[in-house]
Amino acid sequence: MKKEQIWDEVGKIFEMPQRGIVSTAYGNVPHSRYMLLYNDGTNLYTKTRQETVKVDEMGKNNLSYIILGYDAETESSYLEILAETEVVMEQDTIDWLWKREDHQRFDLEEEEILIVLKFKPKQIKLMNANDEIDRPEVIDLDE
Repeated sequence: MKKEQIWDEVGKIFEMPQRGIVSTAYGNVPHSRYMLLYNDGTNLYTKTRQETVKVDEMGKNNLSYIILGYDAETESSYLEILAETEVVMEQDTIDWLWKREDHQRFDLEEEEILIVLKFKPKQIKLMNANDEIDRPEVIDLDE
């Protein structure tokens, strides 16, 4: 598959907000959680409260592994993404994300602080895009 075709498929999966599985490693133990992810065309974002276990974990090991777009019924293409994670507290980014999502389901206590987790892909694997099982199309973004 040509690089342009790979990016087209990645773009289709990135088109809408999606639930994804975000995995981290802390204390040599894997931790996975479902998160609603939004994108700006390159990076993925999600909101959370500042005082959470996942923020502590990502502060100690900023690498995350994300599975996005998987649908068992259709066996469609999906992404596996290795990303560097950073905590974003800039109000512009928080406002951008707040406008894009259903913030009705997110009630902050008075003393809680809303932050954004930004996932910057280092490698994207496009899975199920060809007829060969477990042979992903890979884009390395560190090159």
